[in-house]
Parts: sequence; C-alpha cells; structure tokens
Amino acid sequence: MSCEKLYLTAPEMLECTARVVSCTPNKNDGYDLETDRTPFFPEGGGQLSDIGTVYDPMQGFVPVTHCFEANGTVLHRTEKPFAVGEIVTLKVDAAKRLKYTQQHTGEHLLSHAYDVLFGAENVGFHMAGDVVTIDLDHDLSDEEIEAGEKYANELVWKNAPVRIFNVDASELPNLPLRKKNEKLHGEVRIVEVEDGDHTEMCTCCGTHFMSTAPVGLIKVLEHARYKSGCRITFACGVLALEHFTKENAELRRTAAALSVKPDGVFDALARKEEQVQGLNQKLREKNAQLAKLYSEKLHAEAQENFIAAYLSVDFDACKTIAETLCADDNFSAVLFCNESDRLRYICARGKNGALDCRAAAQKINVLLGAKGGGSPVTSQGSCPKTAETEQKLREILSEPVQNLN
Repeated sequence: MSCEKLYLTAPEMLECTARVVSCTPNKNDGYDLETDRTPFFPEGGGQLSDIGTVYDPMQGFVPVTHCFEANGTVLHRTEKPFAVGEIVTLKVDAAKRLKYTQQHTGEHLLSHAYDVLFGAENVGFHMAGDVVTIDLDHDLSDEEIEAGEKYANELVWKNAPVRIFNVDASELPNLPLRKKNEKLHGEVRIVEVEDGDHTEMCTCCGTHFMSTAPVGLIKVLEHARYKSGCRITFACGVLALEHFTKENAELRRTAAALSVKPDGVFDALARKEEQVQGLNQKLREKNAQLAKLYSEKLHAEAQENFIAAYLSVDFDACKTIAETLCADDNFSAVLFCNESDRLRYICARGKNGALDCRAAAQKINVLLGAKGGGSPVTSQGSCPKTAETEQKLREILSEPVQNLN
C-alpha cells in the first residue's frame, strides 16, 4: 500500500487522521509506524525530519521523534506500538516545521544569489539542529558574501512567488536548472522562485512556502574556506531571531560590565587591552628586578658555585631566576617553588657548571615521587604538594650537595 504524502501535496496541512498499516519494533527499543497517509516530512535533501505526535484514545499523545523514508513509504519512530488497522491522529510540530522550512527556502535563495552574482555552485547543504550550512565551489571574499546575502534578502522582501511542480526526468535537460543531476529518473519535483531574468529553479524534495516573504530574514553568521571553496553558516527567520537575541544579550551584558553603550564595546575593549599590556610590561619589569635581587642573594649564599633553594615565587619567576644565576658559566642551581596545589622544580647550569641536570631530576623524582626530566643542561618537573612532599623537600635541602649532585 502506498502512503499519501501530504507534505508534498498539501504542505499547509500539519494534522490528519490516518489508518495504521504496520508497526514493527526497531533496534532502538522503539517502533517504526507506517500509516496510509502522513503530513510528516521524512529526513532528506539536507532537511531534518518533522517531529510531533501520534494520538489514539487508549495511549494519548505519543511522541514522534524521527521520520524516514523506506521503500517508498514514510516510517514514524515512536516509543509505543499501535495496532494495525486502527485510526490515529498524526500532528506535526508546527514550530519545528516553520523553522526547517524557513531554512530550506532560505537556502535556495542564498544559493541562487551566489550562483547569479559569482557563478558559485552549491555543492552541499547541511542542517544539524540549529547549525545550517551551504558549501560553495568558490572561495568568496567578505564583500562577496555580503553582496549575496543582500541579494537573497531582497528576494525575500519582494515576496517572490514560489512554484512547485513535477516533471518527468526526461524533461530536465530542457529546464534552466541551477544544478544538473543526470542520475534522476521517473517523476521529479521542481521548486521555482521568480527572479526576473534569473529565475531560480532546482530539483528538491523538501518543504517550501508558496512565496518568499515567510522566510523572514536571511543572515550569514560566518564563512570560512572549505576544501577548494567555502562553507557558509547562516540562519533564516525564527532561527535568525534566536541568534540575534542571544548575541544581543551577550553584547548588552558585556557593555554593562564595561560601563559603556553597546556600540562602544569595541573601543572599550581596545582601551582595556592597552591597559593590560601596560600592566604586563610593569609586571615583567618587577619580575626582572625580583629575579635580580633573588639571584644576587642566592649567588652570595652558594657553596662551590651551587645553590638549592625553595622560593616564594611562581614558576615563571623561578625559571627567570635560574637563567639569571646560570648566566655565570660556572654556576649550577636547583630551585623549587609552589604553583597552585603542586610543587615544581627546575635544575639548570651554566656552560661549565658541574651539575648533571638530568641526573638531578631523576633523584628528585625518586625522593619526591615527582614526574619530570630534561637534558644534562636543564630539567624540570613537579609533584603534588602535600605535607609529606614538603617534609622530604626540607630533608633534601638540608644536604643539597649530597642529595642532588
């Protein structure tokens, strides 16, 4: 028995009664329901499937979570079974259908725009949740992307008629299709949008409006080079509004945090960045001064050009101090410091220093249960900071030459 596909013949009909033809268990602990007619669009042509409900008096409203086409009929994925022959009511989620149709008709207009303006062919259309993309075989500039977006929106604002009709595949070579497909056979569905001398026409199985105005708005969100062309992420209608609402809320929240109006956020952030760079420069200067003071103190305390010490600085400063000390070709140093909940160390030596840093790291790893390593000239590592490791570190530093050399 063939299924009457109302989404093709009467797309405005989102609810109907139907007779159950079959209902079989699937591999997902659910059921695949077949009816003699349906308003549900099955996934295909880049468009997501409709969702909604199936109703019968005994079970109430049962969710339809997915639809797909198999052997010419439409199967509805449900959580509960239905008896063959019973009459049920199928109802499509109207909000989802509107959103999906806006994206699909909008995709036709956007693809048409880039084809007319730049000869860029659509080689892929993807709809995954709220992420909608087209792939073009040309890599377009920012200015070209904006020009295509404007062209497509002008078609929306004109409320151009959309015509849907069927032809035999043998007639396709005679039609001004945007994209040819020689593999099609039998009856083929055509979607046409009036655009003066550049009428948009292509084969399509998806849902569409009867004119372009219900698309509402087409907004390109981003574009990037993809393979030999580019991938354009866009949103239409309800989805575009959702993106705008979210981004506007983020903009206003950022503006409030910066105590400026939304149109002043960029300049305020630029000033903040300049301030941060100035502070970072001062911090680097202070760290350099601190490293110099520490180095002078440690150099004075060193025995036989060697020092081991536990410093109250961060690891970056610890490395700077080690580098400063070992600018003396004959000097060697093993320095420890805290970083968050870890104990870190660095071993370093000058060009003629006596310390084997790799061997020293291995000894520290064994004594502290640390992990790390390096070369004979420099090494580093870390371990969890605990009362036990701090006690062992004190023992190491009590006789550093014996424990580390």
